[in-house]
Order: sequence, then structure tokens, then C-alpha cells
Amino acid sequence: MEHKDYLYNLISLEFSGKLDSQQRSVLQSWMVESPGNLSEYKEVVYLLSLSDRLTAMKKIDTAEDLQMVRKKLNQKIISNRWFFTFQRVAAILIFPILLFSVWIFFNSPERKSISSTMKSSETAFGVRSQIQLSDGTMVIMNSGTKLTYPEFFNGDIREVKLSGEAYFHVKADAEHPFYVELGGCRIKATGTRFNISNYAGDQEIFAFLEHGRVSMLMDQVDSKSEKVDLKENDLIVLNKTQRRYTIESTDGSQYLGWIKGLLIFKKDSINNVADRLGRWYNAEIVFDAKLAKSGYVFTATFKQETLEEALKLLSYSTPINYKIIQGTQLKDTSFSKRKVIITKK
Repeated sequence: MEHKDYLYNLISLEFSGKLDSQQRSVLQSWMVESPGNLSEYKEVVYLLSLSDRLTAMKKIDTAEDLQMVRKKLNQKIISNRWFFTFQRVAAILIFPILLFSVWIFFNSPERKSISSTMKSSETAFGVRSQIQLSDGTMVIMNSGTKLTYPEFFNGDIREVKLSGEAYFHVKADAEHPFYVELGGCRIKATGTRFNISNYAGDQEIFAFLEHGRVSMLMDQVDSKSEKVDLKENDLIVLNKTQRRYTIESTDGSQYLGWIKGLLIFKKDSINNVADRLGRWYNAEIVFDAKLAKSGYVFTATFKQETLEEALKLLSYSTPINYKIIQGTQLKDTSFSKRKVIITKK
């Protein structure tokens, strides 16, 4: 808020012609950061112009104006009194008219369409990134994730859409709940920290609550919504097809480790290992049919290991062989994903 106050002060100085070159540089840098900043600048200038008009009206010399009216029109004193009374009434009425104009401006469809402009941020496979939303909410996005969100939140709720995995540190605002749309269900929060995994190719959605309270709202066939409340350290797993879910209490290390650069497996199935390894190292992981039916589970923690080092470590605890096929260069000069074929010893 202090940053915004400083920027508004710079706009006011520019409006009054008192802005120096260094301040002008700061203001212009802020204006070109995004279309939203430019729109906000125009709104403040517009309000300053309205305020300037009101100030000018207050400086009207009524006595001098009355004298001019007397000389030009030679009206009777009663007419002058009527004019003076009318001018006072006009000065009283102009302020609420100004307020109403400001309200109309801020609630106009044009302004709402600007404020609700949708944006998206994406992370490539093998990459993680962090962004801050307009309300102060911090979002850390895992490999292969897309987050869709409005440039500015307006209305009664704050809502974003997630495909992939992200950790949310939601800015507290009980009057404007925060929703994460996952396709068929939503996570609702006000001010809390939680992690969600919702990759398009996965059969399940995972949501882990680290701190605070959240609810999962699940759409039903009869258009109704089922609400499930989570407590701290609760993990909810929702099957996308069957619409069934399970909840368990866990320490969360397996689901939050990626934020610190850790890939953690705790008795994970072959399919889960293939999906997570593939996203982490940007590779295609393929288990042969025999191994897929073996029922093996994997427990391991990787940090800075290369793909080959990670596979070697897995082979120490599980009887597997692996073969890495390097990607080939495509016509657009990019390279295809590496392919890893894992077989049973």
C-alpha cells in the first residue's frame, strides 16, 4: 500500500507540474510494466481533474460576479439575492454530483472489463517458477503447470484456474474468499497455505493443507455440490472419474518437498513414479508390462541427481534395468524428450 501511495503522489506531482526528471522516470517505468498500471494511471488523472474542477468552483468570487451581473443586467436587488442563493445551492450540490460521477466511473462496464482481463503463467517441464497475484497471494508453480488468473481481482470472490501443481500462500481476506478451479471441483480458502496437484494426465487430484483451513467443493451429477473441510496436515485424494475421495493425516513432506528442490517417493506405485520422474526430468518414462504388473513400490529422495543417477539409485533398491534414449533434434531445431525404458531384471 505504501508503494501505491508513493506512485499516487508522483501522479499528483505530475498533474501539478512539479515532477522532477528522476520521479518522472520512476512513474513511467511503473506505467509500462502492464496495461493495468496504465489504466490505473489514467483513472487517477481523471479523478485529479474532477477534484481540480471542484477546487476551481470553490474559488469563485461571488461578490465580483454579482457586481458584474448588476452592471450588465441592472437587475433589482431581489434578483441578485436569488442569484446568490442559487449559486450557494449549486456549490452544495456539486460535491454529491462529483461523488456520483466517480462511482459511475469506477463501476462502468469498460473499467470492469479492464480489471477482469485474464492472464496466464506457465512453467515448462523440468522448470519451477513463482508469481505474486494482485491481492498479494504467492504461488509457486511446479514443472509443467499453467495458472490462469485475472490481472486484478474484483467482485466478491478471488478465483484462479490450475492445471498442474502449485503451492498457494493465500493473502488473508475473509470477505473475499479465494477459489482454485480444478475442473469439476474447487478449493476454497481465505488466508492459508496449501499444495494442489492437478495434472491433466493424472487420474487423481491431490490437495494437502499445510496451515489454516480450506474446503473442497465437488460438483455432483445432480448439479449439487459436496463440501469437504480439511484440517491442517490433511491430504485429500479425489478420483476424477469416480468422484470418490479419501482423506488422511500426513506430515506432507512428500507433497511439499518439490518446493525445496526435493523429489520424494514414499512407497509410490510404478505409475506414480513414472509420472513424477517424467515431469521432474522432462523425460518419457516407460515401464514394461511385466514390471507394471509386479506391484513394486518405490521409496527414495532425489535432490540434485541427474536422471541417470536417480535411475541408478532406484535400481539399488528394486530389481530393475533401464535404458536411456536421448532426444533427437526436430525440424524446428528443438529436441524431443528423452525416453527411459525400465524393465524387470
